[in-house]
Amino acid sequence: MKKLAFPTTGQTVDDVMRRWPSTIRVFIEFRMHCVGCPIATFHSVEEACSEHGIDLQTFLRNLHRAVQVPVEAGLDWPSASANSP
Repeated sequence: MKKLAFPTTGQTVDDVMRRWPSTIRVFIEFRMHCVGCPIATFHSVEEACSEHGIDLQTFLRNLHRAVQVPVEAGLDWPSASANSP
């Protein structure tokens, strides 16, 4: 299966959050109650935006930024390991 580079409007909300966990904060920032919602496995990103009255293109841009941030910023994420410096 080909891995998608960015979230799309046709993907389910659950799929987006599972593939790119950094997008979870975007759903929360937009006050979408999708995290942990059983409907997230059925609703596409487009449907969720429509249900919540959120501009789809604005939301999608924010999802794409959330996916890019660690790579573009060159951030090193701390390790959960007790042996990390």
